[in-house]
Amino acid sequence: MDTRTVTGAPQRPEVSADDPQAFPARRILVAACGSADVLTLPQSIMVMRHALGLDVRVVLTPAAARFVPAASFALLTGHPALTDEEATSEVTHLTLTGWADLVLVLPATANTLAKAALGIADTLVATCVLAAAAPVVLVPSMNAAMWQRPAVQRNVARLRADGYGVVPPVPVLALSTGTLAGRGMPPVEKVLEWAAAHLRAQGAGRG
Repeated sequence: MDTRTVTGAPQRPEVSADDPQAFPARRILVAACGSADVLTLPQSIMVMRHALGLDVRVVLTPAAARFVPAASFALLTGHPALTDEEATSEVTHLTLTGWADLVLVLPATANTLAKAALGIADTLVATCVLAAAAPVVLVPSMNAAMWQRPAVQRNVARLRADGYGVVPPVPVLALSTGTLAGRGMPPVEKVLEWAAAHLRAQGAGRG
């Protein structure tokens, strides 16, 4: 959707009060959807890799790849970044989800929230979410009107009941209006702190 988070320079995520460098997962599969918040994802991946030392792979919806080409994420991560068209039998959704300690849907559109809630697997991103053995954390991004709709809130409630983590969105700048009418990703350090807490609550992280 037409939202974009405006943040300052990223900080090291304080994922643990006792050990701020500890993150309860080492391999992160980032599943990116077609929100304008995806424009900030390269910076978020740099934080994951260089501040926390995480191994990151990326899959994208076709809409996300129109914002940021898959090749850009390949350069940032050192791994192929895959869309529906680029996925091959050698690198399947089962291979990717079997590798991951955490699937982080960043950003997650209303469309992807609905697919995950209903078990629809018609894209590589949706298939990875459905097939994931590791915990899944979704970070919603959409305009405020969509976020507040009963259908979206029902999907979020179902996802949480099914054990998915859904990060509460924050007010962000809506590109279409220039106002804080969007609901999008918190700063990446807050997303990672939230994800770390969810992983620990799930008793997950294969390290």
